[in-house]
Amino acid sequence: MCILLPRKQIKQFDLKKPLLFSLFLFLCTIVYSQEIRVNCEKKPLNEVLIELRADYGIMFSFDDSYLSDFIISADTLFSDSRQTLDFLLKGLPLRYELNNDVYIIYRYKPKEKARKFIVAGRITDNVNGETLPFSGIQVNSAVISSDSKGNFSFTSTTDSLFRIRISYVGYYILDTIVKPGSNFHFRLMPSVVAMQEIVVEGSVIARTVDAGSSPGILRLNHKVAYFLPGNGDNSLFNLLRLQPGILASGEQASDLIIWGSYEGQSQVIYDGFTVYGMKNFNDNISAVNPYMAKDIKVLKGAFGAEYGERVGGIVDITGTDGNRMTPSAHLSVNNMTINGMASVPFKKKSALLIAYRQTYYELYNPVSFSSSGYGRGKNSSMADYYLAPDYRFRDMNLKYSGGDDSHNYYLSLYGGSDEFSYSFFNETFQKSISIDHDEDNQQFGGTLFYGFRWNNRKNSTNVTLSASSLHSSRLHDEVIERFSGSLPNTTIYDNVASSINEINGRSATTFSISGKHQLESGIGLLYYYSETTRIFSDDSGAFQSDDLALPYLFAQDNINLKKKITLRPGVRLDLHTTAGKVYIQPRLSVLYRLTDHLRLTSAAGFYNQFVAKNMIIEPTTNYRLEWSVCDGAAIKVLNSQSVTMGVTYDKNGLVLSAEGYLKKTGDITRYIESETGLSLYRGDSKTRGIDVFIKKDFRDQTLWLSYTISRTLERFNYFTEYEYVAAMIDQRHELKIAALTRFRSFHFTVNYVFGSGFPDPDLLPGVVDYLQPYSRLDAAIIYNLLKRRVKLDCGVSVLNVLNKENIRYSNYTRIPTDETTTISLYAEAVPLTPTIFLNIFF
Repeated sequence: MCILLPRKQIKQFDLKKPLLFSLFLFLCTIVYSQEIRVNCEKKPLNEVLIELRADYGIMFSFDDSYLSDFIISADTLFSDSRQTLDFLLKGLPLRYELNNDVYIIYRYKPKEKARKFIVAGRITDNVNGETLPFSGIQVNSAVISSDSKGNFSFTSTTDSLFRIRISYVGYYILDTIVKPGSNFHFRLMPSVVAMQEIVVEGSVIARTVDAGSSPGILRLNHKVAYFLPGNGDNSLFNLLRLQPGILASGEQASDLIIWGSYEGQSQVIYDGFTVYGMKNFNDNISAVNPYMAKDIKVLKGAFGAEYGERVGGIVDITGTDGNRMTPSAHLSVNNMTINGMASVPFKKKSALLIAYRQTYYELYNPVSFSSSGYGRGKNSSMADYYLAPDYRFRDMNLKYSGGDDSHNYYLSLYGGSDEFSYSFFNETFQKSISIDHDEDNQQFGGTLFYGFRWNNRKNSTNVTLSASSLHSSRLHDEVIERFSGSLPNTTIYDNVASSINEINGRSATTFSISGKHQLESGIGLLYYYSETTRIFSDDSGAFQSDDLALPYLFAQDNINLKKKITLRPGVRLDLHTTAGKVYIQPRLSVLYRLTDHLRLTSAAGFYNQFVAKNMIIEPTTNYRLEWSVCDGAAIKVLNSQSVTMGVTYDKNGLVLSAEGYLKKTGDITRYIESETGLSLYRGDSKTRGIDVFIKKDFRDQTLWLSYTISRTLERFNYFTEYEYVAAMIDQRHELKIAALTRFRSFHFTVNYVFGSGFPDPDLLPGVVDYLQPYSRLDAAIIYNLLKRRVKLDCGVSVLNVLNKENIRYSNYTRIPTDETTTISLYAEAVPLTPTIFLNIFF
């Protein structure tokens, strides 16, 4: 260390002589205020500073040896000492500070800017180039997922090599190591391609169901549905009904019942638009064409902030994009329906896809009909008369999609219609009963999507505009004419046309902040519109319409902590523009990996719903359901709180999973119809239950068992005693078993569903009496005829092999015949239904 002081200062500096000291300060001021010239040629910096001290009396403190390494050349005039030092030290690893009139010069080591290593890419099917949405990705110790188009990005400041493990149900797991880069294309090999199993040595298959990876979420391999019993339509909902927490008993005709949610509280999304569902929702033909489905994600409850506007569960189905490599077509023909799909590529960058389905045979056709007062001739039957309604269904999908590694787009359109009708006439000596019933439904939907990646492909933005509409009409004309007795003749005339419509514009961006942190945020505007027209028997009418604009925004974080914990905090905000109220809905989920094979999960959240499918209970105790917009006044906004906790063990093809859940739903609207009109009531419900899932994958076999024990209670202010009683959908136990096996060119499948039964709706809420259990055994066999370029297979499927009589209450109609008795009409649940089918792929 060298400290330089001017010689004159040392001689004159004397604290005992104030006058001389003051003179010294004055002289120093003159020295420092004069101009300073630096004139040197390739001279060490330490010598330059020594000359400045000698010539101008400037005091310095510095490391003489270190500064001698810096060579200075200059011929410049400066106004003061600070300007001089700024010039001399510019660009050097040196800094200075002034302390007691001494310039202290010290080494400065700039902080190194943290390097960021990025890996980004896209995940697709190796056979047809289809993107694989929501793929599970493990990058080193972090857990993330791809977006709806198979894109992902990961940033690290510590790792320059990435071990990537990608899994997707129905595909071989990809395990590889890569260097940083933003243009990777990861291609996964499907385990089954058009009936033919592909074997990749040393690879593992993520086959049928992914359970327990996230709380309350199931990922399903839609290709498995091809082998399940059905009608050859490859029904997706035959697969859904076999999962824990999704009600199979009762065979709901127009909705999914998930974790005790009521009809209309759960949502089916296809390619971004809502499928409201038609009459025959999950029996013989799916509301979504299975040829058009690529990914099925089931959110049973406590889901993240990126989803909203439902208090029940959500089934998010991503549609196929079509084969961009080569033209392809699928055709399925059976004794009930025909289903075809064709895909045409354009320059291997885009594809046009079209699919069409239609029934050409009456789906509802009971094995027998009895008019003696008992259905199927059984004294224990709940129905007096079984009906064979007319049913027709058709729908069409059209999709054009394209893109590359940096952007993608698609336009997906859907239109479908069905007609359900029956007539009944019965005459005795005392009375005659005449009924004509007709229901027509039309579902339309469409989505325009554009997604792109930016910031060196670290971040991605998806812009979506979707629309959906369900138009329904219902005509029920019932006349009871009495020839004896004191009761008057009665007439019921119900002629209603209604629609529920929605338009949703949304922009969502995923930010890859670091290797441990990803953030998804979005903003959107949702618009609902509903209208109802009623025509009375005297040809008079009534019209009602409601609408609601609902701006919303959300933020969903994904944080990986200590290589074992993944936190997903989020929040969603909805602005009810009619009521002027903001609904804040916080959510949180936690995933804790105890080991590579054992996981603990938990999630909780608040949820709101702004359209409701309200129940109207008729004087005969029959009921119907109608959609309406929640205006926040007469019809309250639905709200729910959901909590779930689970544990999952997954190793060597064995999955053991148990998940408990609690849910409370408030502000449920219900109408009671009487001679004076409709009376509105409000209530709430609470559900608790446990889902158990056990699955084992072998080389040629897959077995799984799912079991749900649950209880759903409700309380409405029209109850005689304002206490919780069993809800109409309450079922304590439901057991489901499925087995799939392959022997050479044969595929065999068996599945069985048992439900303990529902309360008698006629007696609720006063008396809770659980009725007969539900039981249904299905079986199928498929044989592969050709394995060449054109693939051909045929098969036989049988629903309800044992021909068990099961009750579906939505098809159950009660008619009072006098003051004390009624008769019941019933369009039954799935009877013994054999199907022969032929499938062609090329």
